[in-house]
Amino acid sequence: MDNHDFSDLAQLWQSTPASPPPALEKCIQRHKKQQLRLFFGIAIETFIMLLVGVWFVQALFEPTPLVTQLWLGFGCVWGASMYVVVNRSRITSLRILKNQQLSQALEAHQHLLRQEAWRWDLSIKATLLFALVLVLLILVQYALSSILLSNGLLGLLVVAVLLPVFKAKKRRAQQVLKKLSE
Repeated sequence: MDNHDFSDLAQLWQSTPASPPPALEKCIQRHKKQQLRLFFGIAIETFIMLLVGVWFVQALFEPTPLVTQLWLGFGCVWGASMYVVVNRSRITSLRILKNQQLSQALEAHQHLLRQEAWRWDLSIKATLLFALVLVLLILVQYALSSILLSNGLLGLLVVAVLLPVFKAKKRRAQQVLKKLSE
């Protein structure tokens, strides 16, 4: 092999773009999915908040039992506070996704994972509070009418099913963050 062939080969080798590491490609794919999930979460929660708000206002103007009005009022206050806090975090994450070039900085991905783990932790705590108030509502209704309402128990079952899901999601985000930190 002469020098001319060697310089052509070196030039060819230097002209090929370097492919990102496989871990980085996974992060980029995860970011694209994360962005869709963030938009979807904001849209669904906005719809739910509007629906519960309308239901609460309707209950205030119609002859509805006080316990139901209190429950809907709690749901509105609880939901609105969670909506503001969680969606502020989601919007921060969306800004990071939009403004950062992930191929240039893994710190942005780590920050997003911390935000995601924080949102799941907040969801777990808020769901526990929601379950506690639901149990109190069921007990009050039982004390007032001596009838155990199956709707309340069904709601409590749904809340009980959500908690392990939230914990698994939080654990997964923390595992990915740990792998990236290593």
